[in-house]
Amino acid sequence: MQKIDSVPLAPTVVTLTNRSGMQITLTNLGASWLSCVLPLESGQRDVVLGSPNIAKQKEQAVYLGATVGRVANRIANAQFSVNGKRHNVTNNQGRHCLHGGKDNFSYRVWGISQQNAHQVAFSLISPDGDQGFPGELMVEVSYELTEENQVVIRYQYQTTQACPVNLTNHTYFNLAGEGAGETVLDHELEIQSGYYLPTDLDGIPTGEWKNVANTHFDFRCVKTIGRDFLQDEDQKAARGYDHTFILEETLTDGQHPVASLRSPNGDVQMNVLTTMPSMQLYTGNYLISVAGKVGEYAPYSGVAFETQFPPNAVNHPEWGAKYSPISQPGQVYISETCYQFIF
Repeated sequence: MQKIDSVPLAPTVVTLTNRSGMQITLTNLGASWLSCVLPLESGQRDVVLGSPNIAKQKEQAVYLGATVGRVANRIANAQFSVNGKRHNVTNNQGRHCLHGGKDNFSYRVWGISQQNAHQVAFSLISPDGDQGFPGELMVEVSYELTEENQVVIRYQYQTTQACPVNLTNHTYFNLAGEGAGETVLDHELEIQSGYYLPTDLDGIPTGEWKNVANTHFDFRCVKTIGRDFLQDEDQKAARGYDHTFILEETLTDGQHPVASLRSPNGDVQMNVLTTMPSMQLYTGNYLISVAGKVGEYAPYSGVAFETQFPPNAVNHPEWGAKYSPISQPGQVYISETCYQFIF
């Protein structure tokens, strides 16, 4: 991986359009996805939650559309050990580290390393010791809008020291339209997962991988998000779904859907394809008076599908190498997640 330019830039908005008229807007502020407008027979519909302008995007604290890192999700007690050495990172959710710490990647202005009509790549250098993480990290995140109405997000990174790296995208979707005033609870959802991770009251996984059979976390057959909503202690503690699903291993090749979301009237479907081993389902439980493009977002206005390594996996080596976020120096890591829209 070539060393990338670290000169800070001003926030910039980039628009990509395909031949069918689908259009997405992105910004190098947090390498974020701002909008996704689908050209439906009923008219244009934006299915991604976002801020009304860049100034508000800087202020919001719910990661609207952002690339989060170095380590997405939670690190218990904001500490971990690598090769026998303990590291303390910044805590920004009580005593825990969430989404990379207080000054995480979603607040940074990234460079734009390449751009054409259908693709843009954002680049960032995170210095050694950034938020307490060891090693310099070079990251490139690219978005591609294909003629098949897919938004493909590719992550490429390299570090100079052994360090956990767990990048994800935090876009919230509402296929009925981000300004329609509807929650996502009437959306139909399917997830190809046999296990989910129960959490404690702070959202930290307990360490158990719980079989979804006979639980309210079983999305292997299509059901509405709201059907079993807030019907168990796991959900009540999180005010909804905010849990990791271990994805069916045979499907995490980036070629097969691991999740499918459908609008209430069935006119839009979104498939999620990924090379990552797990996915956080988050139903926007803490979207409280968040400035949106037209009005304010409320809880459950959108749902996020954050493909990633499991949260706090750096402190659970017993989960195995496939689920470990540890990156080794000198090696280039690549992952990919695709959001495919059918309308």
